[in-house]
Amino acid sequence: MKKFLLLIFVCLITTAALAANLSGTLTDNSGPASISWNGGPLTGALGYGGLLGLSPPCNSTICDIYNLTLSIPSNFYSSNPNFAVHVKVGWNSNIQDIDVYVFDVNGNLVGASATGGTISEDADLGQLPAGSYTIQIVPASCVATSYGGTVNMAQEPALPMGKAQYKLGNFTFTSQVLTRPPQTINNNPATPIFFEQDAEPRVVHDPVGNIYVGAIQGVPAGTDLWKSMDGGNTFTYLGEPDGTQAAAAAGAGTGVGIGGGDEDIDVGSSGKLALASLWLGSVTNSASSDGATTWVTNPFASDLPEDDRQWLAFYGQNVVYLTTKQLGTLDNSTLTIYVVKSFDGGITFPQVAEVTKPALGVQPGDQGNIVVDQNNGNVYMVFIGAYPNQVYLAKSTDGGLNWLLKLIYQSPSGTSLQHVFPAIAIDRGGNLHVVFNDGRRSLLTSSRDQGASWTTPVQVNTGANAKTSVEPWVVAGDVGKLNIFFYGTSASDFMNPNAQWQIFMAQTPNAFRNVPVFYIKPATGVMHKGAICVNGTACPSGTRNLLEYFFPDTYMDGNALAISRRLARKPEHHHYATLVPQTDRRHAHFGNAMM
Repeated sequence: MKKFLLLIFVCLITTAALAANLSGTLTDNSGPASISWNGGPLTGALGYGGLLGLSPPCNSTICDIYNLTLSIPSNFYSSNPNFAVHVKVGWNSNIQDIDVYVFDVNGNLVGASATGGTISEDADLGQLPAGSYTIQIVPASCVATSYGGTVNMAQEPALPMGKAQYKLGNFTFTSQVLTRPPQTINNNPATPIFFEQDAEPRVVHDPVGNIYVGAIQGVPAGTDLWKSMDGGNTFTYLGEPDGTQAAAAAGAGTGVGIGGGDEDIDVGSSGKLALASLWLGSVTNSASSDGATTWVTNPFASDLPEDDRQWLAFYGQNVVYLTTKQLGTLDNSTLTIYVVKSFDGGITFPQVAEVTKPALGVQPGDQGNIVVDQNNGNVYMVFIGAYPNQVYLAKSTDGGLNWLLKLIYQSPSGTSLQHVFPAIAIDRGGNLHVVFNDGRRSLLTSSRDQGASWTTPVQVNTGANAKTSVEPWVVAGDVGKLNIFFYGTSASDFMNPNAQWQIFMAQTPNAFRNVPVFYIKPATGVMHKGAICVNGTACPSGTRNLLEYFFPDTYMDGNALAISRRLARKPEHHHYATLVPQTDRRHAHFGNAMM
């Protein structure tokens, strides 16, 4: 559709000007003020490359250009502290798509709205200073579309209304491919989904700055592990802790492990490591107390048969919580979440607790990660309910013995939030932050009171190249300060076979503001082309190449550590985990993230 629209667009602009140059002044009236105009018709199919620059340049033959003068005294916002400026446009059909970008006289982006799939855009500019601004009304994907535009200055709602401001992040990133020797065992798999893939990568760091990266090869090929002792400049491949690490170190072969279906890795306060690796029959947990040199491996760590999607988290030096979704053999064929607890760094897990109780009417869908508040020992996890429009929090205040469940968000009936895993993080103040996805939008909600109440969810992704987002993940630092990563594309459907995907980072220094600000920038170029299916093994062939998630971190210096999967050009070739570290520390405002 976009190629067709672009062809129409190119043909039409050669014969006539399709857009206009407009202007207006918004003047202080000691209260609310607004100016309105009607614009279009607009025809085109173009967008900003992740808010970085429009090609071709947006001018009055392509876009509507509205030259705004904001005339207010210097003390206006001190007298009206809850006022803000919004630019809104509306049109008649959600088949058409118009975006809004606002720039100051120096060409700096001061606000944008580019959501897609709607009949309106609302660029929240906050307390915009007096001056001259250029509003670009961009035909992202439309034909002969007219619209109504408004700039208004008014008091913001007293309560959060699910709105956010979006600004360009000044972040810079680099990338490093993590290589490994070719497998010498099981190197001719019957099904390529299970071998040579290094998928669903996870990155963590320990208290002295060592960085560990894990990635799955698939059952029974095990989980790969790498370590950096120089802040991520170089990495050493350590083999597969759940299988052939010793053999690989001796040069005898790689490629077998009691696991590799899913993995998670975490680090304790003294540097101990735990790596959980799924093999469906149970979960293999590998524990190391010497920096991943040697491991003690327990192939039945979950204590339960037929598990799926395990996550783990350390508390202090020796306590490890491991959670799994049990596939029905224990509770009359109903899915149930369990948590087991280790007191010896992940070697044994003697404590078993049932989290969701089907007899009481709560069953899980997709289950997110587990986290522990290092200040008080509270344990939290997040999951989608059996009804896919529900997000639940599970909380334990007694060391994982008993669990309370709370419905923290419910979207309208008929909608689905089950687009792979929700994710939860704890900031250094003990506040909770949850991200989830509705198939287009990545959403954030936060809690100041240990999960008792939650902010209205706000959309994280915006911009022409992030109209659709999937698989968000959140990392928390100081109070209210978050890094959120997601896959973003300009396509309107995550199953679009021509979609081009990038990894984006959205950072907010103020998640608890009534209108939080997100600084957004791509962390990568296009790293995947095609669909990203989120239905697990039910996905059509060739649409699940990235699998279900990537799990980032924030390093000791405040820089983000993203992690991705680098796909080979040919399916039969090896796919590699790729570290994508931030290199600038701009807008970071992060101390060490919570463990």
